Amino acid sequence: MRARSVACTTVLTTHPVPESRVLHVPAELQLLVIVIALFGFWAIVMRPARVQQRRVAQLQEELAVGDEVIISAGIFGTVVSIDDDRVQLEIAPGTVVTAARQVVIRRAPEVPEAQDAAPQDAGPDDGPHDSTTEED
Repeated sequence: MRARSVACTTVLTTHPVPESRVLHVPAELQLLVIVIALFGFWAIVMRPARVQQRRVAQLQEELAVGDEVIISAGIFGTVVSIDDDRVQLEIAPGTVVTAARQVVIRRAPEVPEAQDAAPQDAGPDDGPHDSTTEED
């Protein structure tokens, strides 16, 4: 047997709305609402992004040898030398990389020095235990 598809159609009837209940908004007010919405979008999204771009550009102009910075890839480094459009960063003792000046996005935060905090040696019984293995 072949299944037949049945199409259902529903006819909606609408009652006319009385003219006294229809809200007519002047075109000037509609335009004002659109302008306010666009300004709100600019104030919430575009302006903070532009401020951040200015801050990063200022940082890139003020770079100096010895600054600890973070590049856009998340790599921390110390500025070793600066050219017009390049910067050399020491990312580990003896490891210097060259990067575009534009990838420097911020200064590295200051890390407070540990005050006489000597790490305690963990004994054999102080570490995590694996309860799934048994010793024979």
